[in-house]
Amino acid sequence: MRPAEIVAERDRKSIVYLAIGPLEWHGPHLPYGTDPLDAYDLACKLAEKTGGVVMPTLFCGTERERSPEIVSSFGFDDPSLYVVGMDIPANVLPSMYFREDIFGLIVREQLRLLVKFGYKLIVLLNGHGAENQKETVHRLAVEFSAETPSKVIDIFGFLSFEECGEDAGHANRYETSLQMSIFPENVDVSVYPPRNVPLKYKDYSVADFNMFALKPSKDFTVEHDPRDATPEIGKRSMQIAVDKYSALIEEQYKALK
Repeated sequence: MRPAEIVAERDRKSIVYLAIGPLEWHGPHLPYGTDPLDAYDLACKLAEKTGGVVMPTLFCGTERERSPEIVSSFGFDDPSLYVVGMDIPANVLPSMYFREDIFGLIVREQLRLLVKFGYKLIVLLNGHGAENQKETVHRLAVEFSAETPSKVIDIFGFLSFEECGEDAGHANRYETSLQMSIFPENVDVSVYPPRNVPLKYKDYSVADFNMFALKPSKDFTVEHDPRDATPEIGKRSMQIAVDKYSALIEEQYKALK
């Protein structure tokens, strides 16, 4: 967008969206950048509905070391194994996780500049589920809302099972379906063995929510299998998210007037 176009849209609807997420391992079948790609698509769909500007995606995210309980839930025999995020030993590439303090500084600087642009409502669309990332983004949203003229809200892009009927694990059927509905050329489930062969968490770093909740399947295999993904599941889930968050954003924006 040229300067006059940015100013015109800001004056018409003073909302700006920033999608955030790391370049992270999402199984061998999904691209690095799955989280921010999903978040950016949601941001664009929300902007189409609410108005506002979408910033270029911030391909940046953080993670922490896994607890011994989570390591055991993965199916590893040694709970003392050092695992950061989804970077298990079987992966052929590490994720590009920023240190938590560096991540906070980067998001802080992005917010400072967006406040300087004069936006009334800044929407941080976080596509990555790490607790320390969600906490950092939320903390900054609260701080900037209290200490600057802008209102900042943070949205976690994934829905609960109760909201969309899908398990928001990691690189499982839900995330694979979302990516299929956005960039089908990015998905290749043929890298996996035939469907009758179970996928173990620790072999592919693909997992269901219950694994993170310390309730793994009895054989430590994925139950919401990415090989069952469809674009239709992704489109339906994304539409539910658009409807939910657009209503929230409009409510927040009206409250600023």
